[in-house]
Amino acid sequence: MKALRNKALGWGIGGVLAIIAALPAFAAQLAIIIDDLGYQPLPPQLAALPPEIGVSILPDTPYAHAIHQQARQQHRDILLHMPMEPSRKAPLEQTTLTKTMGKGELQLALKRALAQLPGAFAINNHMGSALTQDRQAMIWVMETLAEQQLAFLDSRTSAQSVAEAIAVQYHVPALRRHVFLDHQRTTDFISHQLRLAARKAQSQGYAVAIGHPYPVTLSALERQLPAIADKYGITLVRLSSLYPAPPAKTDD
Repeated sequence: MKALRNKALGWGIGGVLAIIAALPAFAAQLAIIIDDLGYQPLPPQLAALPPEIGVSILPDTPYAHAIHQQARQQHRDILLHMPMEPSRKAPLEQTTLTKTMGKGELQLALKRALAQLPGAFAINNHMGSALTQDRQAMIWVMETLAEQQLAFLDSRTSAQSVAEAIAVQYHVPALRRHVFLDHQRTTDFISHQLRLAARKAQSQGYAVAIGHPYPVTLSALERQLPAIADKYGITLVRLSSLYPAPPAKTDD
């Protein structure tokens, strides 16, 4: 090590700058997931978007299997969009993990949902502002994901979520959502959120954005992603590539 330091000093400033210039440049990375899929066929606009954009599919929905198959054919990342109990009253999905469930009931419901999407490499929560704050429930979720070697994306529907922290404790690869793209369904708002996601990627090296299969969202992505990537110097990447040790999923 001392010899290397001495050699570097001998190269002088010009030599060091030349080495730096020769190093590869790593662009900031942006991953985008489209949530809430399964009640309608895969929108053609989404199918036409770059394959780096992943999909998150609700279980027990009419088109879950078909979208799963299409996403696999397009080599997209697939997530299970697992319904979890919200803090506010809202209509619940057919299979929703709740705080009233015991360990066996919760883990069985999660495993049955996962079995519907064998190509999924991860799950993220649908709603879940109440459940993701519940430490015991999150332990049971992460035990299941660790057993099946799956990853977790915290949709961050609550700032008090403990899900990501529990995932780390149980050695489940975990990331969080940084930007929601379309909680206001206007082109101006979605454009603003895309720029926000790009700036976050610049500042921290990567960012994760979540959107929904609204026509206005898909149109904005189609028209604006290339220009935003060029302007901010970001690279669109698969979510799975951002995990430090993404679990391998192979076809049988």
